Amino acid sequence: MSASTPTRHNIWLIAAAVIIAPFMEVLDTSIANVALPYIAGNLSSSLDESVWVLTSYLVANAIVLPASGWISHRIGRKRFYLISIVLFTLSSFLCAIAPNLPMLIVFRVLQGLGGGGLQPTTQAILADVFPKERIASAFTLYSVVIVLAPTLGPILGGWLSDNYGWRWIFFLNIPFGIAAWLLNRRLQPNSPPTQSQRDSIDYPGLAGIALGLGCLEYVLDRGERSDWFASPAITTSAIVSVAALILLIYYELRRAQHPILQLRLLADRNFLLANILIFFTYFARYASTALLPEFTHSMLGYTATDSGLVLSPGSFVLLLFLPLTTWLMRRVDLRLLIFTGLLVTSTAFFLMSRISLDIDYRTIVRLRILESTGVALFLTPISVLAYSQLRSGKNDAAASLYGLFRNLGSAIGISVVNTMLVRRVQLHRTYLAASLTPSSPCVRNAVTSTTAQLHAHGGDSPTTALARALGYLNEQLNRQATMLTYTDCFRLLLWVSLLLTPFAWFFLIARKTPSAKKAAAKPATTQVTETEAEMAAR
Repeated sequence: MSASTPTRHNIWLIAAAVIIAPFMEVLDTSIANVALPYIAGNLSSSLDESVWVLTSYLVANAIVLPASGWISHRIGRKRFYLISIVLFTLSSFLCAIAPNLPMLIVFRVLQGLGGGGLQPTTQAILADVFPKERIASAFTLYSVVIVLAPTLGPILGGWLSDNYGWRWIFFLNIPFGIAAWLLNRRLQPNSPPTQSQRDSIDYPGLAGIALGLGCLEYVLDRGERSDWFASPAITTSAIVSVAALILLIYYELRRAQHPILQLRLLADRNFLLANILIFFTYFARYASTALLPEFTHSMLGYTATDSGLVLSPGSFVLLLFLPLTTWLMRRVDLRLLIFTGLLVTSTAFFLMSRISLDIDYRTIVRLRILESTGVALFLTPISVLAYSQLRSGKNDAAASLYGLFRNLGSAIGISVVNTMLVRRVQLHRTYLAASLTPSSPCVRNAVTSTTAQLHAHGGDSPTTALARALGYLNEQLNRQATMLTYTDCFRLLLWVSLLLTPFAWFFLIARKTPSAKKAAAKPATTQVTETEAEMAAR
């Protein structure tokens, strides 16, 4: 990892300045979800059409995110960061005053282009500004912000939409954007371009990213609504995405003189392992974040607000545990923390896979807290190890790839469980219905007793009571099939977490030099030191 960048300002002031923008950007990915019904009603569009407000942002975000490191090297990291903040803030204002849905979608694309580079650039700044012995604390602060923003987003978005109107979810970004621009302009260290403006632009790389990731995000977001490959648009987008990504990988590795995606960084073992783990951990985390509110709302009858509040205690517990993880990182093998965290998360998913319709609110909250505790143990160690062995000057490009794997994991995780919720319900219903024959004593008794109760107490005629009894039986069949599907989804997440646990022990943790051992006695120390091979080379 590169040495820290010299600066005349306190590094914690710089950290506070640079985390405002990613907080604003991550908040915006979740705050608009709850406002979609208000947007659709106000702009005279259907709810299905209003979903493009989310999709357009994600597609634009996915295109810029992997290119942010290349852009930083070409125009300078600080300049790129400030331009991104200006574009995000200005487009937020335009979204707030959009007169119709097509214009809102256009402005959301601009907002996604502005926000796409904020997260990876922030990580690169922290990795360069902070010395190695304090990098864990910096990434803990960053993790707190990234966790807090999506927790507050739905709550804040619902409150603003209910009390002031949906446009205020975009107006909210303006003071944050102005503050972020002013603070970063003054505090962030200058970072001149490291790549000549005269160097050839990687047009094939830009086209591959735009086509490959743009079409992929469209497929993931719209696939289930369009019945996947039964839709010509989804099929075409999937083919274009696969072809574009294959050509992109080949060109970036073999032909590009100044590749926009530095895929060769994945040759570093720690960086490759970190990207694999972060992809699948975000796959599982965001999938469970989507499943729990849906389960409590559709199966237990919770209100939308109560369903959202199921997630809040776990997120706040995660915030409390992250500083403890930083303290443990100075004293415990980072691989052990990752391994333990994955086991704790797996335990939570195992318990979730055994839930039933009798579960109460407190039990669900406890399970979410257990899952969040596991995430807190491995989130920061993975981030620290990702950058621990990289050569100087590679943090920008590495942060872009790292952010890409994280976002793809989140999107694919949500898409997979949403598909399972539709397809597996049909499968379970078929199996359950096969055993519910008219000749079955259980079925006859259930229909007879329910019909008698409805006829006696509801005042229905025998024919009407029988029809209602059969409808009630069908409703219970659907509920049981859906319940089995939710347990299938959590069982999938359990296997994902369990299969990741061995990967924790493949990270390189360097043996410390004598000077590092002396430093270990000091309060601020991590286990990210030079490897023996690097010391021998020097």
